[in-house]
Amino acid sequence: MLIRTLQVVVHCEHKTLWDMLVDRLHHPERYALGIADVRLSEEAPDTFISEMTVHGDPVRERVILRPYDGEMRHELLEHPQFTGFIVRKILKSARQSPVAPLYLEYDLDLLRKSLKVHGLVREEEEIITDLETEMQKIRSRAEELDARG
Repeated sequence: MLIRTLQVVVHCEHKTLWDMLVDRLHHPERYALGIADVRLSEEAPDTFISEMTVHGDPVRERVILRPYDGEMRHELLEHPQFTGFIVRKILKSARQSPVAPLYLEYDLDLLRKSLKVHGLVREEEEIITDLETEMQKIRSRAEELDARG
């Protein structure tokens, strides 16, 4: 089981960071390596089915957008190694200050499909590293866009 919370501080407006998460949904290859053949179809308002190839393996997920909560929930429907979900969300660092930085947080709740231990630690570390790299790219692009005004 891989349960982990990843967090990075982002200095930008909420809308800018949300727009980055929406762009990541439509174009994940811009934010992570090894992603190809991305297809996105709308299942219902604010609910999408995302299909892509990740490092040569097919991945299919249901993505539920909650813009007012600043949250996207990615439920794995098809993945070679895991079941579960990843929640990407935007959190305020202060309630009173509109210029306070935000937190971009990823909550992982993944369960391994196979009980074979071979390569387990390495694969989990790779997922964490990939997601941390993605978060840094989102942070950089959001701060850059906000700085341009």
